[in-house]
Amino acid sequence: MALVTGQQLADALQLDYAAPLDDVLDQVADAADDIVGALLTTAAYSAEPPACKEAALSVGVEIFQARTAAGGQALSVDFQPGPYRLSTWLTRRVMSLIAPYMNPAGMVG
Repeated sequence: MALVTGQQLADALQLDYAAPLDDVLDQVADAADDIVGALLTTAAYSAEPPACKEAALSVGVEIFQARTAAGGQALSVDFQPGPYRLSTWLTRRVMSLIAPYMNPAGMVG
C-alpha cells in the first residue's frame, strides 16, 4: 500500500502518466510516501487516512516541482527566486494534516 502513486501525482500536476515521465513520477511518489510514512504510526500508515494521503500528495508535488524548477527554486513573475523547496518546511507544511496520526517516538525534544 502507498499513500500516493505516480498516477495520482500526474493527475494532481495535470500531466500525462506515460513514458518517460511515468518513471520519474513513480520515483517522486515513492519518496513522498517514504517521507510522510516515516512520520506516521504503523496503524495510520496501514489505514491510509485521507489526511495522510493528501499530505503525501502535497509533499510529492513539492518534490516534483523542486526537480523541475531551475536550481530547485520557484521563480516569481519578476524572476526573483523563492526559497528552496526541499527544506525542513517540506513536512512542516503538512503537519496539521498528519498531526493526529504521528508516531510519538518522533516527537522527542
